[in-house]
Amino acid sequence: MVEKNTFLLTTARGAEDSGGSEMYMLLTEFGDSRAKITRTGVSGVLLVETELLHQDVIEFLKKMMEFEPFRIRSMLRLIPVEKIVDLDLEMIKDEVKPLMEKIGPEESFRITIEKRHSDLSRGELIEVIASTTDRKVNLDNPDWVVLVEVIRDTVGLSVVRPSQIVSVVKVKRGDAQL
Repeated sequence: MVEKNTFLLTTARGAEDSGGSEMYMLLTEFGDSRAKITRTGVSGVLLVETELLHQDVIEFLKKMMEFEPFRIRSMLRLIPVEKIVDLDLEMIKDEVKPLMEKIGPEESFRITIEKRHSDLSRGELIEVIASTTDRKVNLDNPDWVVLVEVIRDTVGLSVVRPSQIVSVVKVKRGDAQL
């Protein structure tokens, strides 16, 4: 399991070193000089571990993009990860259930799955996760996003507001609000 302070950072393929350096410098500037950034074994995907809280890092990055967008050149997306588990459907179900409790009775959710180097069925994952709640599904404008990041035999799980997923590309082109 992992603390509240883990992210997946995506970069262009081959830009892992520069994207990781950008992230490390920003985290150091924000107060965490002990952040750890490691390769996942998948091109363009890094694991970021920091002492800083998810929301604080997200807000800091958004402010940076608003006032100094030229400083972010290699990072593409920053995705919060609340739990890391083995690729086992029962384990995923057990770990995602408490995260799903964030979704209020009148709120909606969408499940977003990104699979990298895995044969696991998307349908099976969706079925297992959806079975943990009776909340409404809204694919277009959900209150919450259930993020399932599969990398080989490891799964990162999060239940976050859509605004907590930072897409540098969308912000720079004006498709996302800061």
